[in-house]
Order: sequence, then C-alpha cells, then structure tokens
Amino acid sequence: MTKDDSEENLLTPAQVAKILGIPVSTLSRWRSERRELPYVKIGRVVRYRPCDLAEWLETKIVHPRP
Repeated sequence: MTKDDSEENLLTPAQVAKILGIPVSTLSRWRSERRELPYVKIGRVVRYRPCDLAEWLETKIVHPRP
C-alpha cells in the first residue's frame, strides 16, 4: 500500500464537501445512487482517497473552444 492509500490520508465526507464547495448531503446522495465520486467504505465509515478526488476533478475540466 502506498502512502497516499493509508487510512490517515483518507478524507472525510465533510473534508471533501468543503473542498468541492458542496453540501455533505450531496455526497451522501451520490453514494446512495452509486454515481460520481468513488469512495472507500471501511465498515460503516465512508472515506475518500485524495488520488480518486484528483482523478475525478480532472474529468470535470471544461476546456474553452479555440
């Protein structure tokens, strides 16, 4: 396991919501619908890997037309 994958580097839903500027309830809805942002479930605890967040954000970039 790499350092980025260690549990201490995992982000909470509140941290991700703050980074994205969205409500925690939106992340909860996405999880229940199994869409958008990948997440890790450890027992009943939900966490997000920073690498998954970065990768997901890359797919959301909109490039201007030339």
